[in-house]
Amino acid sequence: MKIKIKELEKICISILMKKGLSRKDAFVVYSEYLDSELSGHKGHGFQAFVEFGAKLIDSEDKPKIIKEDNNLLYIDGKRNLGQIVCNEFVPKLIKKAKKNNIAMMGIKNMHSYLRPGTYVKMAAENDIVGFVFNYGGWPRTAPTGSIDPYFATNPIAIGIPANTYPIIVDMATSKKALMAVRLAKKIGKKLPSGLAINNKGNLTTDPDEALNGALLPFGEYKGYALALVVEILTKTMFDIDINDNKKAGRGFLFIFFNPKAFANIKKFKMNVSKMADEIKNLRKEKGVDEIFIPGEKSEKERIKNSKKDYLEINDKIIKEIKSLI
Repeated sequence: MKIKIKELEKICISILMKKGLSRKDAFVVYSEYLDSELSGHKGHGFQAFVEFGAKLIDSEDKPKIIKEDNNLLYIDGKRNLGQIVCNEFVPKLIKKAKKNNIAMMGIKNMHSYLRPGTYVKMAAENDIVGFVFNYGGWPRTAPTGSIDPYFATNPIAIGIPANTYPIIVDMATSKKALMAVRLAKKIGKKLPSGLAINNKGNLTTDPDEALNGALLPFGEYKGYALALVVEILTKTMFDIDINDNKKAGRGFLFIFFNPKAFANIKKFKMNVSKMADEIKNLRKEKGVDEIFIPGEKSEKERIKNSKKDYLEINDKIIKEIKSLI
């Protein structure tokens, strides 16, 4: 169904404030849902609002800096939503990277944001190269050779400045993001084949069976290897216990650096854009109209959809959101 953006904004902010957020923080949270929806990331859009926007509001205090120096921030999120914590500390990390060439941030005890790509894009738009890794939560992905879920979907995001659209890589280490599986279940769609197995180890296109079985790593052993590394750096390193109900069981690692340490920033951005143009002008496969650079399609969708005053969202999702009013 079609719903006016202003109407949905009013509904969502009212719900978030009812749950205890200030209007400012509510708008920060709502804005990432809107950006995901406008950018075509419907799995990470308003379908997740009830479970991941409204339900997880249970902060114990304001986020706390555990450790800080010229190149480091280490944050206890105090069970706050990721959008709120990152809106406060990612700009500080960007400033550190600009001044000192490289800066990193670890966050624990924070509920997840929607997409790590949101924050590497923020870095890239400020001429900083950004890497973000995060522990995705409960075991969902089977290591290559196993039929048991062990890893979370453990997304990786990389942002690189350019003259046109920044290069934005934002991907789960599983073949399909968990949010996309949940969306398929919610609206009654099958999954593409080859992405998931049921609890007996057989391939399935049923979202319920996938959620009770396991997702497969992208690129087989390559995705498995990346899922392992991300889990070590975002779960093991921060000593995260997903079963500890007193903490938000997620860990996050941000690594930002200033390309000016190695190159003239204007020339660097020009050369990145030149490379993108060269790729887009390569010969195309049969049936392919355009070759997209990572992040380009989403940005074009966002620009196009931002010109409208409405969104098209499944009726079930709207009804679910309105039930919280």
